[in-house]
Amino acid sequence: MNFGISTMPFEDYQLKSKLTLLKEAGIKYIEVKPKEGHFDYHDPKYLDEMYKEFKRNGIKVKSMHMPTNGVDISLIEEYDRIWSVREVEKTALALLRLGGEILVVHPGSEIEDEKMRKARREKSEQSLEEILKFCEHWGIKIALENTLPGKTGDSIPEILEIVRNFNSKNLGICLDTGHYNITSSLYNHSGVVECLPEMKNYLCHLHIHDNFGKSDDHSLPFEG
Repeated sequence: MNFGISTMPFEDYQLKSKLTLLKEAGIKYIEVKPKEGHFDYHDPKYLDEMYKEFKRNGIKVKSMHMPTNGVDISLIEEYDRIWSVREVEKTALALLRLGGEILVVHPGSEIEDEKMRKARREKSEQSLEEILKFCEHWGIKIALENTLPGKTGDSIPEILEIVRNFNSKNLGICLDTGHYNITSSLYNHSGVVECLPEMKNYLCHLHIHDNFGKSDDHSLPFEG
């Protein structure tokens, strides 16, 4: 197992400016968060430059998170859904260019009307089918992340059901321990440890952080 760090704590800074800090801290593996002003996944020249910078600092990109700047693969409006799918696919190509392996994907964002939950889930699966086909072609694995309460994919049973429906070796689960701690507190689901046996055959990535069961604090383990 490779332990690394997400670049999210540095998302308000150009990632290039923080590589020396990561190197000095002994970080060898990272998950990149694509965000304007932090990491530009749209620019091939920038990606090639960053690949050299990562290599120079002894850092390997293992994974990349999908964009979160309005990108939502569960959107009902077809124009917005397709735009979101294409942005995720661009992220996959950026990951490939950096030599990474795992693309972390959220099944969807906030559901304002619970009556729309089923429709949003259907749109999410439609999008996943397209993204998965794209990633299978390029040899990239998708890690479907459990989300915060009130969003598509906010429960482990739902995430498991989606992954099992596709039955693809290129689709697994990213367990976010912080998200799950909040979900289990609100919905009275089993704790993080108790949910592991049912997902063990699909688990391919972990986001490990802590909180007090109310907000997504992203604290270090045992600080919540």
